[in-house]
Amino acid sequence: MCNWSAYIEERGIEKGRAEEIVESSFEFGLPENKILERLQNKLNIPLNTVQEYFELYGKQTV
Repeated sequence: MCNWSAYIEERGIEKGRAEEIVESSFEFGLPENKILERLQNKLNIPLNTVQEYFELYGKQTV
């Protein structure tokens, strides 16, 4: 149970960081490919997860 709680907490933190990265990248006018690259480098997550976060948070900022 404790491991599950830690996993949920880590995912929440990851999602929050992803949202901030996407929003700030849009504010600085970065193109989509650079935003995806930043997400992958900063969060060390697979490309399919990066694309999910971009779809989720990129639509909120536009």
